[in-house]
Amino acid sequence: MSFINKNPYFPKLIEEELKKLGLKSADDNDKKIFYCDISYGNRNNPSFQKCEIVNQLANVNPLGNKKEQYNHHLNYYKERPDYIPFTMSFHRNNTDAVHDLFLNTPGESPNIFILKPENGLSRGGVGIVRNNLEFETHLNNNPEYKEWIVQEYIDHPLLFKNKKFHFRVYVIYMQTDNMQVAYLSRKGFIYTANKEFNKDSYERDVVLSGENSPNNVHYIPDDFYSEFGKQVWENKVWPQIVKITRETLKSTLDYLNCPAKGQKCFKILGYDILIDKDYKCYLAEINARNVSYKYPNQKFRDTFYKNILKLVLEKEPLSTKELKKKGLPYERILYKYDGNMIEGFNGIVRMSQIEFQKIMESSKTFNRWFWNLFYPFLLIVIFIITYQLGKK
Repeated sequence: MSFINKNPYFPKLIEEELKKLGLKSADDNDKKIFYCDISYGNRNNPSFQKCEIVNQLANVNPLGNKKEQYNHHLNYYKERPDYIPFTMSFHRNNTDAVHDLFLNTPGESPNIFILKPENGLSRGGVGIVRNNLEFETHLNNNPEYKEWIVQEYIDHPLLFKNKKFHFRVYVIYMQTDNMQVAYLSRKGFIYTANKEFNKDSYERDVVLSGENSPNNVHYIPDDFYSEFGKQVWENKVWPQIVKITRETLKSTLDYLNCPAKGQKCFKILGYDILIDKDYKCYLAEINARNVSYKYPNQKFRDTFYKNILKLVLEKEPLSTKELKKKGLPYERILYKYDGNMIEGFNGIVRMSQIEFQKIMESSKTFNRWFWNLFYPFLLIVIFIITYQLGKK
């Protein structure tokens, strides 16, 4: 069996792990390739249609395009969830409705919004605006973007070391022709702003957080534990992250597919999640096309993709209990098999298909055991009753 490895962040680790399994680098004569790690832009290349396992989806826009993701969510749930701030999409040539957002009653504080290109990357084109002049100036300074999202700005953030920050959490989504499953990683990042927070400043280095340098990168859950306590993370923050990732994925399942029929495909999704001073979480965006890891420490480098490979190469989806037993730091948040939602249905975690089959087999065994014992006993009782009636 062979592999193709074009991963820009963990190439050496992936190659070493695959070679340990007996795989070799693919050549032009290979009719089938067992594992392919390629860029999103190459997903439809005919050369990669013969990959049995591939790290891309046919189309990530249902998740990665802010407008599409928001509309899918509204269509599925029929209302805007409280973890998505007020949101409106618009084209730069049709901004009348956006201008109305800045109309204030005299004496009121100005309405503050964040502008994002609909399909932007790495905070490109993102800015904070408080009035129509700032709004028009921002659009004029970013002429390359046509489609936009305007969203309510969260102006009371929780601070990490006196800086605004957001979480970067990872979901590993996998799919075959009859199965869809998603795992939420318990390991991720805290990305801070460059400068300390000042509520009166809207400078980019103050209000926008990201992986700008190693000094901006911290780790979850450990660094969050140190700053705010384990109980806050486990009881207040983590359940919200599970809910956000599960519900956003669930609303897009019908639109996700592998690049080719018969493949097992997977995709690493980087969720950026904001949090306010009351520990309320909000979805900022889902990074789906290109998920970067600029400054991870060595421990993260040594374990992150190695664990993903273990997860992807499993023959059957693993339950959260099975993940824990194997020492894999994930929680399964969604599992759909043959069109049936096994886990993640209305937020309820249900047993896996395999677990269900085991229980059914145990039930059949019990039924056979019960009737094997009870039937002879029943015959004896009937015989005794018949004999007693005959004597009378």
